[in-house]
Amino acid sequence: MMYPMDRAPLDSGNGPLNFLTGDDAGFFLEAVPEAIFFLDRDNRIVLLNGVARQLVGQTRTAIGIGFHDLMGCVTAGESSTAECPLTRMRSTGELVVIPSHIWTREDETQFELSLSFWPRLQQGVIVGGVVIVRDLTNAMEVQRDVQRAARLAEDAPNPIVEFDATGAMLYANTGMLNLMGRCGLLEAGIEVMFPADLPAILRECLMTDVSLPRVEHVVGDRVIAWSFYPLRDLELIRAYGLDITSDVALRRAKEAAEESARAKGIFLATMSHELRTPMNGVLGCTQLLQDTSLTDQQRELIETMHRSAEALLTLVNDILDFSKIEAGKMTLEVADVNLRGLIRDVTTLTEGLAAHKGLTVSVEIESGVPEEFRGDPVRLRQILFNLVGNAIKFTQQGGVTIAVAVKPKLSENTDTVVLQWSVCDTGIGLTSEQQAQLFKAYVQAEASTARRFGGTGLGLMICRQLVELMGGTISVSSQFGKGSTFRYTTNLLPAILREPNVSAVGMDQAVFSEQKIPKRVLVADDNEINQVVACKFLQKLGCQVEVARTGREAVEAITRTTYDIVLMDCEMPEMDGYEATREIRRREEGALNHLPIMALTGHASDEGAQKCCQAGMDKVMTKPLTLPALRAGLQELLRHLSP
Repeated sequence: MMYPMDRAPLDSGNGPLNFLTGDDAGFFLEAVPEAIFFLDRDNRIVLLNGVARQLVGQTRTAIGIGFHDLMGCVTAGESSTAECPLTRMRSTGELVVIPSHIWTREDETQFELSLSFWPRLQQGVIVGGVVIVRDLTNAMEVQRDVQRAARLAEDAPNPIVEFDATGAMLYANTGMLNLMGRCGLLEAGIEVMFPADLPAILRECLMTDVSLPRVEHVVGDRVIAWSFYPLRDLELIRAYGLDITSDVALRRAKEAAEESARAKGIFLATMSHELRTPMNGVLGCTQLLQDTSLTDQQRELIETMHRSAEALLTLVNDILDFSKIEAGKMTLEVADVNLRGLIRDVTTLTEGLAAHKGLTVSVEIESGVPEEFRGDPVRLRQILFNLVGNAIKFTQQGGVTIAVAVKPKLSENTDTVVLQWSVCDTGIGLTSEQQAQLFKAYVQAEASTARRFGGTGLGLMICRQLVELMGGTISVSSQFGKGSTFRYTTNLLPAILREPNVSAVGMDQAVFSEQKIPKRVLVADDNEINQVVACKFLQKLGCQVEVARTGREAVEAITRTTYDIVLMDCEMPEMDGYEATREIRRREEGALNHLPIMALTGHASDEGAQKCCQAGMDKVMTKPLTLPALRAGLQELLRHLSP
């Protein structure tokens, strides 16, 4: 009679495994993957196979040890009292199975085991037992891993769905059902939660064995981002969902803000151009009128008009600088800086207002301060001019003092020179509350300040940003009614020593004094006022001037006539200055001559200057145009023409 493995009684005849002989018994014991222990009447181990020896530890001798003492296998029986399975097996004469038993070996290694206790019979009498032990440790760990993964998937707050190769859904976790409930689509079917081309997505994912991340799908008022991952070995595709509704809202808000910023930038650039164009006419005409015969009353009116136009230009510049700061696009140039010349420029520009109020402007420069540096002369001049202008504006009597000193180096390993600047006045002063708010945008000392003294409240905020860009700090100390002192530091580089260029200096002085060779200049501008201003300035410099009203006219004029310089407005009808310049450069290809082109633009931004250079223009002049600036620009261009 044949018995299944877990049912056949083991009648071994006169000894253990007597049903197998010699080598067959040994082969059987060593071939099976389970640990096998043979026990005598007293439940002591009399024989064990190699797997059993490995289980108990190769270094330990198990023969003669009681199995219960080795394994500690006590289970709860039908009664509440615990009993050894060997005792149960002996009393019933039947198989006893312990499905799971945690056993800790002497070396503290823990195992999860399944034990089967067989009675061993001899002529129908139990003479011992056989224990078959299966090591479940790895299998149970795998099973627990699977269970943990299943619990993780089921407990995950985000939706998880599995599809087979045909696109049929095999599994959806609770997170998926909860999402459908929030969307009110529990009755609609799971297909509405996925893009319409889901079958194609699944096929592509499985065929290419490449995951498809963040496929966005709109469901009602929500946006779900699905990521598809192929499980190639299982021929499955797993989809992970994420509700990104709030992220999409933030992204759209960010895009709207960026679009608003772009629109604001375009608006400011356009307004800059449109404001600078008429201001070019106002300032140019007032400069020209000042050189004519005027009565004292007329001269006073012209000077008032000129100062008003300059104040308007300052306002436009402040707004543009503020927009650059907001956009994080404020940058600094590096050029030669003559310190005393820079301060002299500021005092010259402000001495008229100071003299009108009966104020003095004095300068104190320590003896150890070098003459030359490298930094951004325009921004350095802007900071000082702003602070000195404010000091004069808020001072009724006394004066303003500009002081400059060199701060000691913090490290000998740096070439940076730190200048300490101060602007001290005897004006109206500030309270401590006013000082705390002073360097913020649109902030002035009090609500009536703008009405009494004018200004936007942007100047000091711009000064603070420029100082910080230069690696410095700015502060104010003041006593109400007794004046204020603004102190700031700037990090500059030492000057580069150069050999003086005698020929260049000589030419600067003689370019426009050489009346025998008048320079022929073409002015390309569609605005009649700008034409008048540019032509009058150039004629004062001894140039012969012709006018073109469009870029196309300028290109045609250059084809007919040889010019020494072109003043090119950037915004013109038919063909703008950029396109006209590109066409001129295209026609120059292969020729030795290079026609100097100076851009005249109302766009006072770095992007505008870069656009001019990319078009092929040699120099950029920002409107409104002044005679000294035009003279300097022309000298620079003509210098390149000298042999």
